[in-house]
Amino acid sequence: MLLHQPWATSSASEVLEVVSAHGGRASLDDEGLIVVDVAEAELERLNAELGRLGCALSSELLHTV
Repeated sequence: MLLHQPWATSSASEVLEVVSAHGGRASLDDEGLIVVDVAEAELERLNAELGRLGCALSSELLHTV
């Protein structure tokens, strides 16, 4: 799953804490995009919480500038 914008308006530590609280692990791919490994069963709950911070996870590749 890739973490999508507009999360620049959120606190990075808040976003990563939410991801971690749902069992997700964040890393960077070769292009510098944040990739999150999370169980499919947690995705809906995680996205509901991330939505309050202005971001979401998706399996689609999205480049933002």
